Amino acid sequence: MSGSPLPIQSGQTTTRTLLLVILLTAAVPVAAKWVQGDFARWLSNALILVASGWLLLNVDKGSVLAWRVTISLSIGLGVLAMLVGLVAGQGAWGGWIVTLVGLIFMGCGLMLVGLPDVREYLNTRWATWRRRR
Repeated sequence: MSGSPLPIQSGQTTTRTLLLVILLTAAVPVAAKWVQGDFARWLSNALILVASGWLLLNVDKGSVLAWRVTISLSIGLGVLAMLVGLVAGQGAWGGWIVTLVGLIFMGCGLMLVGLPDVREYLNTRWATWRRRR
């Protein structure tokens, strides 16, 4: 039993990694602005990051509603970012970065839906969430 992790542990690791990638993908541009000294709209950016963290934490706790909102936002905004990057970039490297970010969001959302380990882990979390309510 020491060779391979349990399916639940594997699903937990994969799920938490995907949620962390979503959070970091959203937080890196904001943090980069702050490091460069651009604090315009810092309060709204900070509130959005806190709300995002809270939403993703609730996905891990087992909230089906938080999972659905996360899936909808990551896939929907991923597609939008990808298209904006392709249209607005017109060959510039900034456009390709925005396109890549869109693909990352979309990919994470699709993996939260489609990976069997993730779904198994979330099913156990959802069952626990329902029992607590």
